[in-house]
Amino acid sequence: MLDTFTLEPIFLVRDGVRLAHFEAGSAFGVKPPLVLINGWTGDHGIFSPQIAHFSRNRHVVAVNLRGHGASDQPEQEYTMANFADDIAWQCRQLRLEKPVIIGHSFGGAVALELSGRHPDLPSGMVMIDSIVMSPPALKDDERLRSFVDQIGGPDYLAVTRASAWDLGGDFDDPARRQAIYDRYILPPCEKTPQHVAYSALKNSLFQYDPTPAAKACTVPMAYISADVPLTNMARDLDRLQELCPQLVVAKTLLAGHFSTIEVSQQINAMLDRFLAVGLKRTFS
Repeated sequence: MLDTFTLEPIFLVRDGVRLAHFEAGSAFGVKPPLVLINGWTGDHGIFSPQIAHFSRNRHVVAVNLRGHGASDQPEQEYTMANFADDIAWQCRQLRLEKPVIIGHSFGGAVALELSGRHPDLPSGMVMIDSIVMSPPALKDDERLRSFVDQIGGPDYLAVTRASAWDLGGDFDDPARRQAIYDRYILPPCEKTPQHVAYSALKNSLFQYDPTPAAKACTVPMAYISADVPLTNMARDLDRLQELCPQLVVAKTLLAGHFSTIEVSQQINAMLDRFLAVGLKRTFS
């Protein structure tokens, strides 16, 4: 059964732009609170099972990145630095004390940038199947450049829909996989305008260097990968581990890129373990 957890958006205005977030649980619950960051062309819905699970005993805030979901979609450049600064600002406006930042896919890269740019803010950080520390050769990959060009072209929606489907795992019953796609992936994908998707993807893949953020990130951190090879070529976790020796790495079993929905119990258990044990680990 698919999760039916729903919330209404709350808006904060930064420099004239409405930034949406969704809150659940109590501010007086177990510390620290959680901040959930959606992926590229996604929204908070990808975290529906996690919001339902963790809000039982702690404060959960799920943001919609600028240009995504219920947030405003201004005509501008969409950069990792701006995404990170938006969320840091939201956290401070909401008086969140040392939250754990959790990002899915593109949101994980934003979480890393946030943790490096604002090292005093989080108590920990988790990336779920995110493209981080891309090999230098990836920037010159013709297939990748062709894909980004198509996102900026007339077939934007068709290409985005197809890429989202391909990233899903082929482990589930076909009807369930289709239901996940139709409910949690396709609606936010179709709502994200082309100028947002193209700018965010182009800047993150070809103009952004995560190395300074990784070097500056000292909080406990975890990476949860999917059980599919599609994103392996786009990340270098060994390099990330060199820069962040506190990194711990895990992998879901028989699940694709949208593991927060596909195998929510696995993800919830890993996050529970990170909160209970990972945040207490120390490194010399």
